[in-house]
Amino acid sequence: MHICRVCEQLSVRTHLGFGPQAIRNRFLRSEVEPEFTHPLSLGCCSTCGTVQLIDPPPIDQVRPQFSWISYNEPERHLDSLVEHLMQLPGITPDSTFAGLTYKDDSTLTRLKRFGYAKTWRPDIRIDLGIESPFAGIESIQAQLQPGLAEKLAAQFGRPDLLLVRHVLEHTHDTRAALEWAKKLVQPGGYVVLEVPDTVRALERLDYTTVWEEHTLYFTPTTLQACLARAGFEVMGVESYPYTLENSLVVIARSGTHQPRPTPNDVSGMNRADRFVSEYQHIRERTRRQLRDRGRVAMLGAGHLTGAYLNLYGLAEQVEFVADDNANKHGLFMPGSRLPILPSSELVKRDIDLCLMTVRPEIEDAVAAKNAAFIQRGGVLASVFPDSPYSLERTARAVGALI
Repeated sequence: MHICRVCEQLSVRTHLGFGPQAIRNRFLRSEVEPEFTHPLSLGCCSTCGTVQLIDPPPIDQVRPQFSWISYNEPERHLDSLVEHLMQLPGITPDSTFAGLTYKDDSTLTRLKRFGYAKTWRPDIRIDLGIESPFAGIESIQAQLQPGLAEKLAAQFGRPDLLLVRHVLEHTHDTRAALEWAKKLVQPGGYVVLEVPDTVRALERLDYTTVWEEHTLYFTPTTLQACLARAGFEVMGVESYPYTLENSLVVIARSGTHQPRPTPNDVSGMNRADRFVSEYQHIRERTRRQLRDRGRVAMLGAGHLTGAYLNLYGLAEQVEFVADDNANKHGLFMPGSRLPILPSSELVKRDIDLCLMTVRPEIEDAVAAKNAAFIQRGGVLASVFPDSPYSLERTARAVGALI
């Protein structure tokens, strides 16, 4: 058993072990370069129901080694969110808004357009003391301690509303991070947290959602419980729909609320149990689907492709990964050690099946860009079960599904 990073109870048992795994942002410069691996294990807390990593890799090993690595979050919902924030009790054009990372900049910009001009965000190096030029969320989350709140408050003033988009799911010391947020805002101030909503991924058995950089896998139920246990008053929670993964936003209020236990998320625990029990079946089914499909490649050299290759053990069945980011050309994928090549190689190398890990919203555009590959007879399929291009659907079309 392990201690839960949300409720701090000794009630997390290892549900699913994937074995030693490479860090998915550690692209290799040669096919034989040594690489760091770390056991990737997923557990579920029997007290609060939160799905979480057990013993995530050290932060220094997760920190990127390339300046061009970046992660962008969906933003279509931010206009609606900002309208809601402006209507919160006590929020006026004189209120102060703070963000934590670059992921909050576009929300702060939207607020400024409506006349909410008092905003600030700390500089990662000057204010957070992070020196690495390649540092990202993995390094920022480690700084979120109550002492930092006092420092930032003294420097910038306490905000009436604090934005923290897509950081909480990366935290190693989750309770300290929430205490930091509570101490930073004005008494009774708002903390707005956004995380991925993993309900759909867990229900559709999409194992690419498991990532060594995400220590926590929240649902609306477990996110609300997390905030309540940390002493926040939850004002509302909204799951904004996207085709791949919803954005889950909670608005909470700080104050003198006592941490309170919440009922066990029984349905969520059952969902997690099924996610664990079906893994080997999905892994073997995926491997069978690629047999007798000719020459296979993948499109998109990111962490989702890395998950698909490594967690399903597909390195021997895939020839290369196509990506038109020139920074990645000549490098090799972590774990599988497959070469990263331009997408033009799909035609040049007579690939029969190309599996893409791009967002479903842009799949049609990707298909149009690779029209020459499709016209030659190549099949473009998605690894995501809900996609119109899903591998299962294309497999049925050619009679290859077992």
